[in-house]
Amino acid sequence: MDSLHLLPFRLNQHQLAVPLTVVHKVLPALLWTPLPGAPASVDGIINVAGVPLVQVNLARCFGWSEPILQLWRPLIWLRLKQRQILIPVDQVEPVVCVDSALLVKNSDPQINSSMLQGVICTDNGLMLIQDIEQLLSDADELLLQDALQQSADRVQS
Repeated sequence: MDSLHLLPFRLNQHQLAVPLTVVHKVLPALLWTPLPGAPASVDGIINVAGVPLVQVNLARCFGWSEPILQLWRPLIWLRLKQRQILIPVDQVEPVVCVDSALLVKNSDPQINSSMLQGVICTDNGLMLIQDIEQLLSDADELLLQDALQQSADRVQS
C-alpha cells in the first residue's frame, strides 16, 4: 500500500491538507509587513530568524472570504521549488497517513482544479489536498520578485 503523509488544517470551515514532505514547521501567528507591488494573494513579508518569508493568503487564492482574525492563528511554513512561504490557517491538526488509492486526483473531471492535487473522502467530509506549487503563478512569481527587489533597493538607499 502506498501511503500519503499529510498535515491537515482548517481554513474557513474547510478541511484541507498539504503533503508532509513540503512542510518545514508550524509557527504561531506573526506580524507581517505589507509588500508594495506584491500579487494580491500575498499579505506581506515576515522576518523569521533572519529569513524573509512571504505570507500567502490561501483564502484569497481560493476566492473565499477573509477569515476572522484570531489571537492564535498558526502559520504553516512550506518549501516550494522557488521559495519558502507561510500560509495562515485557522487550525492545524495531527499528521495523518492515508492510502494513496483514496486520492481522487485533480485531473478527474469532478475535481478539475489546478489549485489541488486532489481530494480525499473522509468520515468528516472531503479533505482538499493543496498543490502548493500552484499558489503563486508564474506572473505572481515575477511580481513578487520585483516587489522584493524594490523593497531591498529602498532599504539599501
